[in-house]
Amino acid sequence: MLLIPARQLADDLWLLDLAFQGSAGVIGAYLFTGPDGHTLLETGPGSTLDALERAITAAGAHLGDVTQLVVTHIHLDHAGAAGSLLRLLPNARLFVHPVGAPHMIDPSKLLASATRIYGDRMDLLWGAFEPCPQDRVVTLADDDTLRCGARTLRALYTPGHASHHIAFHDLADGAVYTGDVAGVRLDAAAYVRPPTPPPDIDVDAWHASATRIRALEPSALRLTHFGSFDDPPRHLDELLRRLDAWATWIAQRLRDGATRDELVRELKTDADLEVTAETADPTIAEGYELASPSGMTVDGMVRYLRKKGET
Repeated sequence: MLLIPARQLADDLWLLDLAFQGSAGVIGAYLFTGPDGHTLLETGPGSTLDALERAITAAGAHLGDVTQLVVTHIHLDHAGAAGSLLRLLPNARLFVHPVGAPHMIDPSKLLASATRIYGDRMDLLWGAFEPCPQDRVVTLADDDTLRCGARTLRALYTPGHASHHIAFHDLADGAVYTGDVAGVRLDAAAYVRPPTPPPDIDVDAWHASATRIRALEPSALRLTHFGSFDDPPRHLDELLRRLDAWATWIAQRLRDGATRDELVRELKTDADLEVTAETADPTIAEGYELASPSGMTVDGMVRYLRKKGET
């Protein structure tokens, strides 16, 4: 896939490609421009900070004019660069769900948990995750609104992927910025993959969040992984179908005695074949794996199933 640093979606709106691990179309951010300052929705990880600045420049804007950072949730691929950006942007503030805010101010527990998962790959994958000054962190509760230039975004509490997840309904054009609650879909494909990392996947809550988004009849779903899609009903149907199918399959394989490594290998093989059959491009499967690794998918779903007593 060709790397396009900035794609213009409207006069005041850009999709930025953060070139995660050198790959196009895996992690994105959205830039809202305005005469009184710009808003960045998703910061990406610290490892893509340079690519973020290049993408903002490609959009004809300046990083120094960003005054608002907004994150859908605090996972490293969505919010990891927030502290570094606040250091670089003395007039900017970070907007985040109340449950996520303490971990942005003191990320020690978040980083300890991530280090247990990623080990010596932490810096390569995610780069620095700097603390955010408490007085520059603003919490957004459900139904709160935020002005972004000429637009107004309404916060939608949408747990399922994460307990601190918020999506944003753009009241100007009807689109919803979904973070991870609408899954992963790379922009050359129709295939939708549910990202289910630990620790707080909740399939029932995820269904409820998808139902809430569907009820808005959004004009488009704008995903962090990756791009804007104008078929929300089909997209959400496929997301939930695959989420339920994977939960059922993993539960059964655990009852059969499958090991974690077997589950990861089988899931990745099946998912890669499915993506390749749909797109006729085997390289797209690599992008899906970067955006939502099979190991994380299995680990999160196994934790969820065991908490529910289904294994």
